[in-house]
Amino acid sequence: MSVATSAQEAEQQLAAPETDALVKNIGIPPRPSVLVALQKELGNDDPNLRRIAALVASDVAMTVALLKVVNSSAFALSRHCESVEQAINLLGLKQVTTIITGLILRKVLRTDGPLLTRFWDVSAKRAHAMARLARGLGGVDVDIAQSFGLFCDVGIPLLMQRFSDYGKTLKACNDEPIKSFTEVEQAHHNTDHALIGALMARSWGMSPTLCLAIRLHHDYSIFRDPKVPDAVMRLIAMSLVAETAIQRFAGMNTSTEWNKGGDYAGSTLVLNDNDVDDWIERLLEDFAVGKA
Repeated sequence: MSVATSAQEAEQQLAAPETDALVKNIGIPPRPSVLVALQKELGNDDPNLRRIAALVASDVAMTVALLKVVNSSAFALSRHCESVEQAINLLGLKQVTTIITGLILRKVLRTDGPLLTRFWDVSAKRAHAMARLARGLGGVDVDIAQSFGLFCDVGIPLLMQRFSDYGKTLKACNDEPIKSFTEVEQAHHNTDHALIGALMARSWGMSPTLCLAIRLHHDYSIFRDPKVPDAVMRLIAMSLVAETAIQRFAGMNTSTEWNKGGDYAGSTLVLNDNDVDDWIERLLEDFAVGKA
């Protein structure tokens, strides 16, 4: 399957019959039942918070992990949270569901090695950065932005599991100054992590806006496509700012992705170079004090 270069093409790819075979071939994990139940309750006009709290609390490991995250410096709560119900009351149902989704992702994609250790670190930083950018710049639901941060690169560990030489491909993608990240992946493996991530997000019940943004997040020609929804363009633009901050925190002074799409990102978010630098500095401060 080729790289998507328009919103229409991306939507056609995600709905194509052959994607079912790709899901099986790559080994995309099915949506866990606890997430199905949470999303079903969340979709009700009047979600039952006690029922949701009981559902999460029935899994001791998930409860412990949730409370550890909620009580971390990332949320800076004024009082210690001691139960799932308290977490929901303090943070809201959508935020708790997003946190739980991230915890489930780590559980079902449990893999070892330094590349994957860095993957999860970057994923946490990106999710935090996306949420902060969405709060500050608007135009995108904060929960969708945070979920984008979690899911946009989830195809990477899946492709690592499927292809023994994917680590080399990943390095080639990161070093490529002109071609898109997904073009390099397609040339080596006839698929790419943006497609796999979008398919997984779709199969896990994520919003169409989120799935489309994941599919297109390395293909910056979409910034010139009038058919791409504004929320999708803003998500991709914010992800470029977040990625640049993450790379700078890691000691990398230049970003090939920002070189390819940074001008589009600034225009989409109505930020000049100084504004972008200010946002990057704020995110770097957050990373330095352990908020992500």
